[in-house]
Amino acid sequence: MRKLSNFGSGARRSGRESLVFLSWFLLGTFLVNSFFSPNFVKRRVLIIFGARIGARVVLRRGLNVHFPWNLDIGDDCWIGENVWFISHERIKIGSNVCISQRSIICSGSHDYRSASLEYAHKPVEIKDGAWICLDAKVLPGVTIGECSVVSSGEIARKSLPDYSMLVGGQVRQIEPPK
Repeated sequence: MRKLSNFGSGARRSGRESLVFLSWFLLGTFLVNSFFSPNFVKRRVLIIFGARIGARVVLRRGLNVHFPWNLDIGDDCWIGENVWFISHERIKIGSNVCISQRSIICSGSHDYRSASLEYAHKPVEIKDGAWICLDAKVLPGVTIGECSVVSSGEIARKSLPDYSMLVGGQVRQIEPPK
């Protein structure tokens, strides 16, 4: 039987840490997730809060980042509208990666075997040249290989090797891009 009354975040924060979280909540909501914020403002706010963002990265409107200090994006990436980075652990994105609209990249989870659903977070890595298509999900502990594709609506529950595609719940090898 579940006993969620025993669940705790496990994090005790100092006054300074609490101030950082509150500041991120306010600035993240009003500047990063805003329809009206230009790319350079989103980028700057994320970097101020510890994200590592490479050159020429496009951050579209509606971006949600839970903990920017756990986000690492390489050069020349495109992050589409309404993308969510649930970054309880490190999310590392290589260069030349496209993450399409409404995709979710999640490094946070819970242990279903635990009566109080204790945390079971795992990092996520998306290697150079990968494409996470419209409305796709990448779950904790998954690595998406170089130039691999997670097709629209798919859920990547397991790692994909380099030059592969997850489509129809199956992984198949693909030719390298030309």
